[in-house]
Amino acid sequence: MKTALSLLIIFLFGQGNPVRVFVYHDKNVETTWKVNEQFYGKYSGSKSGYLELKKDGTGFYKYDYFAFAMAGCKNMPIEIQWGFLLDENGEIVRHEREYGFSYPILYKSTGEVSFRGCREEMLLDFLMVYKNGNIGVSSSDDWVLKK
Repeated sequence: MKTALSLLIIFLFGQGNPVRVFVYHDKNVETTWKVNEQFYGKYSGSKSGYLELKKDGTGFYKYDYFAFAMAGCKNMPIEIQWGFLLDENGEIVRHEREYGFSYPILYKSTGEVSFRGCREEMLLDFLMVYKNGNIGVSSSDDWVLKK
């Protein structure tokens, strides 16, 4: 486990919103899993991969295509803790885009399987909220929230 990618769990309860601090690229990054209800659920597409975000800040990530994995890395869902990034004011970070908004989100593997063929413990991703109200995942070309 690389120190730069290890998880430092700190729960701060300022203003009623829980904060989880991840160490990502040697920096403490404040995140929260208490977000708008629209983000919770299972994102999937036409293949077998998916992202599931639970209300308690845990979930699962399963790649559509499993390739170039280290020996012993199993093709199974990755157990995760997750959080949307917070800015210096404790607000959820979002970026305005031509299609709508993107929200940076960090996933931290918590089981025996991790990201990029068991080479990385953390993954930075983006949830994309389109102007039509659909929500997609940037790490897959067709994953959308299934309602």
